[in-house]
Amino acid sequence: MHALSVNGPYITNDPFFKGLGTGAPLYETSTTEGQWGAHVTRLEYAFAYSQSGNGSGITNAGAFGSSAVKIAIIDTGEDPTHPELTSKIGYQKCFITNPDGSQSISNFETDPTGHGTAVSGVAAADTGNALGFTGAGGAASIYAYRVFPTPDDNCVSDTSTDDQCTSDSGDIVSAIGDAEAQKVNVINLSLGGGSCASAGVDPDPAEGNAVADAIAAGIVVVAASGNDSNAGSPAAPESPACDSGVIAVGATGLSDGQTNSTGNTSGSASNPKEYVASYSNAGSPGAAVNSANAWGIVAPGGDAASATDDDFLHWIDTIWTSTPYQSSSSDLDFAGECIPDVGTTGTTDCRTLIDGTSLASPDVAGTAALIIAANSSYQSATKMKQLLCATADDIGDANEGCGRLDVYRAMSVAVGDSSEPAERPIP
Repeated sequence: MHALSVNGPYITNDPFFKGLGTGAPLYETSTTEGQWGAHVTRLEYAFAYSQSGNGSGITNAGAFGSSAVKIAIIDTGEDPTHPELTSKIGYQKCFITNPDGSQSISNFETDPTGHGTAVSGVAAADTGNALGFTGAGGAASIYAYRVFPTPDDNCVSDTSTDDQCTSDSGDIVSAIGDAEAQKVNVINLSLGGGSCASAGVDPDPAEGNAVADAIAAGIVVVAASGNDSNAGSPAAPESPACDSGVIAVGATGLSDGQTNSTGNTSGSASNPKEYVASYSNAGSPGAAVNSANAWGIVAPGGDAASATDDDFLHWIDTIWTSTPYQSSSSDLDFAGECIPDVGTTGTTDCRTLIDGTSLASPDVAGTAALIIAANSSYQSATKMKQLLCATADDIGDANEGCGRLDVYRAMSVAVGDSSEPAERPIP
């Protein structure tokens, strides 16, 4: 057992990361917004290694991230006008297959759905800009890809079979290939569909080959495990999360004494309990704590009771697109909350409350980028999974894979701190 190695957290000036009048450990309550997910993984302590005099005897500027490290977000697009992304997006590309089978390609993308913007915010929102949120990747750059067509209102449902709600696998393949050509460091895929028919083999050979090529090129590929599970009966991770070499990510939620999607009552307002979310897909065996042979890792993703759940601890708070799809001026199906930021700037900050493995995956992808910025020897899918799993926290859940992401413990190893911190205490 080790004590904390750095003498305190490094809290950025971003209001939701600082907490709106609340303090450690979560900097958030059921009635006060914040970033509980970043704080249970102890991102603020990982950041502390970037500051001189942190008490560990080690100072590594990369522990706050680097713009030279690139995270490819392959998704519904990313809002390049959002103030949390404007300075972070270093590259844009759009690949959309048309109904006639032709592929449209553009060097500019938007996000009519909001999903990709939300994912980008978790991975690498502008950090330390006194606005909105802190991203897990700190100063990392975003390489923004859109591979989903313009939606229609049917796409509000996760179970819609409408073609406008799905991505053509050829577009995903194109985006992965382009990201590899751009020499990105990390690829995040908060998307999926289909199961690996045999261990590690993508059901779509073209997608499987693209993923394998990226991993062979040294890129860390991270993917959401999927949201298909029923409580107590987890579905297997979807592809590409089930592909060999991919770091599959499931989601955790918080039980804080208020009703969530499963009525989990293991925690309380004063002592919340983290658990694998009811919807989160997981592999078999469900748990192999600290082993890289586990099916994957879990990270905060939220677990709300319904769309009207008013408990902030049941959600992930993140950014949202300012250009949502609208069939008419009164159509608000894809609208977020675009209001002045809670800081002093008055800048419009579009944001939303959302849950899912899609939000857990960029937490891990951002962490991978942060680790690479501090120690480039972890530019390897195998080495990165070994590190993240070996330093993960055991939350005592049968479906947790190798455990719940702990950014602080992972960073301590990456920067060579011999006093690896203890796991975060779990109620």
